[in-house]
Amino acid sequence: MSTDPEHKPLRATDITMDDAWAIYDFLVPRLESLQRAHGGGTEEHRTAAALAEAVSALVLEIEREIRGPMRPRLAKSSARPPAPVPAPTESERIAKEKQRLTMVREYWNQLCGIVQIWRESDGYDRARWRQVSFLDAAAEAEYQRYVAEAGLRKASRP
Repeated sequence: MSTDPEHKPLRATDITMDDAWAIYDFLVPRLESLQRAHGGGTEEHRTAAALAEAVSALVLEIEREIRGPMRPRLAKSSARPPAPVPAPTESERIAKEKQRLTMVREYWNQLCGIVQIWRESDGYDRARWRQVSFLDAAAEAEYQRYVAEAGLRKASRP
């Protein structure tokens, strides 16, 4: 996790739990204030509550993907321990990591889409809270190579 205030996610691998929680810390107090300002049962209260719930869910999903799955504790017993699980192959490990990064990117981009409406507000971090396109540096390099090979780069102007 980066605690660097200048941290700017460029790829899914750069996104940290601190990034996600910073959006939470920015948005949720605003949404809770709206809920307090409008009585329960009003459209404003419901909207703010629903949005706060969506932000919370996305932040927790990002955190879960970054931390990895929780491992259940084995209760101490005299029963025989479970059979060992075979180690994943390299291709399985790579596929699982790609899926994990894809989910981090998707949740992050959704979270950035929600917070983006506050981009003119004090405290909004334009450099940090932006959507990312690539999973990692290798994916970005592959895209740049493809663009160059396909001749899709903009022609330089004289």
